[in-house]
Amino acid sequence: MTISATAFGSAPTFAKLAFDNAITPSSLQSYRFLITFVVILFVTIVAKQVTRPNASHLPRLLTLAISTGLSSLCYMTSVKYIPVAVASLTFFTFPLVVAPISHLMKIDKLTQIKVLAMMIAFCGLCLLLGTTYKLQWIGISMAFAAGLFVATSFIVSKPLTEDLSPLTMAVFATGLPCFAYATSSIVSDDLTHPQNLLGGAGLFANSICHAIGLTCCYAAIARLGPTRTAVMMNVEPLISVLAAYLVLGQTITIFQSLGIIGVVSGIVLMSYTRRD
Repeated sequence: MTISATAFGSAPTFAKLAFDNAITPSSLQSYRFLITFVVILFVTIVAKQVTRPNASHLPRLLTLAISTGLSSLCYMTSVKYIPVAVASLTFFTFPLVVAPISHLMKIDKLTQIKVLAMMIAFCGLCLLLGTTYKLQWIGISMAFAAGLFVATSFIVSKPLTEDLSPLTMAVFATGLPCFAYATSSIVSDDLTHPQNLLGGAGLFANSICHAIGLTCCYAAIARLGPTRTAVMMNVEPLISVLAAYLVLGQTITIFQSLGIIGVVSGIVLMSYTRRD
């Protein structure tokens, strides 16, 4: 789970580097999913982790692929309009969606302690990421929509993990978006590439983070369940803030430091409910 959060948390900063060096949102997605798909497919074959889905898996796999493609587009594009920290906070409303829906669908039990853990972690995020930026609502809307799509992917993933390996799920989750974005970019003549080495490095690093994050995330859902995994992912914005500070020069305030304490407290409290 730590590996997944670190990879996902670093990805927006690398996307920002690519955007700052003349790549379009659709081109970023085309390259991102192509590199991710090739890497995951190669690892799946080498590791012999191929598990064949049956017809009953296809609706969930299709939903997973669509939600993965749309969440990536919305979240990565949001950092073009708003700071990484604000995008991360808005995106991380999704655990509040995953938990009650998982409870209603009888996928994961929602206890009072889990609710308290979610509230503490989210309040910590509010302190951590702050509200001092001049917001552009298109960026806020895209980050929020990304969170809803991720919530959908978390909910449909749990039943799939019972029959399919995490790598197999990642192959399907990235294969369809890879084909869709590549086709769209070529047909619309909108396939651009970074103009320098820094932009290219940002694009490649973003894609590798995506591949690692997806695979580890599905493995965590299989082991911990969607609700606990979603709350554990609250550590991701800590990585986002740190990466934005180191790479983009965004500073960390005293209120953000207090937020870190809140996030960690929520994660520890959620871990306490492991035997619920």
